[in-house]
Amino acid sequence: MQIHQGARAVGIGLRPEHFLQAVKTGVSVDFVEVHSENFFAAGGMLKELLVELSQHVAVSLHGTSAGVGSAVAIPDDYLAKLKALVGATNPVLVSDHLCFAWGEVNGRLVHGGDLLPIPYTRESLRHAIANVDRLQQALGRQVAIENVCAYLDVGAGEFSEAEFLNELVAGTGCGLILDVNNVMVNARNAAADDVGAAVQRYLADLDHEAVVEIHLAGATEVGLTQTLIDDHACPVSELGWQCYRQVLQGIGARPTLVEWDNNLPSLERLVAEADQARALMQGIHAEGRVDVG
Repeated sequence: MQIHQGARAVGIGLRPEHFLQAVKTGVSVDFVEVHSENFFAAGGMLKELLVELSQHVAVSLHGTSAGVGSAVAIPDDYLAKLKALVGATNPVLVSDHLCFAWGEVNGRLVHGGDLLPIPYTRESLRHAIANVDRLQQALGRQVAIENVCAYLDVGAGEFSEAEFLNELVAGTGCGLILDVNNVMVNARNAAADDVGAAVQRYLADLDHEAVVEIHLAGATEVGLTQTLIDDHACPVSELGWQCYRQVLQGIGARPTLVEWDNNLPSLERLVAEADQARALMQGIHAEGRVDVG
C-alpha cells in the first residue's frame, strides 16, 4: 500500500468558487482535491491559481472522465492533458472512478457524460485492467480507483464490487479510494435493511491494504420512493459518520477527504466538516482502536 500522505491527513474537495479565497488566505487542511478535467485548458486564471495553490498545500487530482471501465481505450489526447496537469501541479494523488464513460457510436468515439456502472464480469475486468495500466504507464505513477454509485442494475456479475476491485488491484498494482457514501447510497437504494451492516460486509470483502484514501460526502433523498442521490449537496449525515467510524475501526486510518460539490457552503464551513473527520479519527486513536500513523 502506498499512502500518499500520513494516514491522519484530512482534506477537502476545493471547487472554483473557493479558489481565490484559498490562495489569498490559505486553507487549514492537509490537502485539497480538484477535478482534473476543469484544468485541461492550456491557460486561464483558474489553472494559474491551482498551480500557485499547489506551492502551498498538497493537491490531489481526481478525474471524472477517464472511464477506466470502458470497453475502448482511454483516448490519447485525454492522457496527454492529464499528464501535463500532473507535471504542473505535482499532485500527491491521481485518481478516477471504476465506471464506463467512452464508447464508439457509428465509428466515432463519444463520452457518456456520467459515471456509468459496469457489470462485474471477467470481460469487464480485462478492459479495466488494460485501461488502468494505460493510465499508469502514461503518467509513470500509481493511480487510485474509486467505487461509484449505481442507479441502475446492469445484471448479475461474476464478482461482488469489492471482489472486482481486489482483482483490479492484483492485476495493475493500483490503489483504491473507498467512498463510504457511495457504498451507503448503493446499499440504501438496494433496500438494504441495515446500511451499516451492508458497509461491514463490503469491508469484509475488500483488500484493506489497497485503500489509499477514504471519501465522505452527503446525499439527498428525492422522489416518491425516496431514492438517495449522491449529489454532495449537504453535510455528511449522522449515519455517514457512524459508517466512517466503522471503516476506521475495520481498516485503520487513511487520508480522508470531505466532498461538497453543490449548494456550496462557505470555505470555513467545509473546513469544519474536515475538522470533524479529524476529530473522529483522533478520538478512535485515543480509544486504542486505530493507528493514525
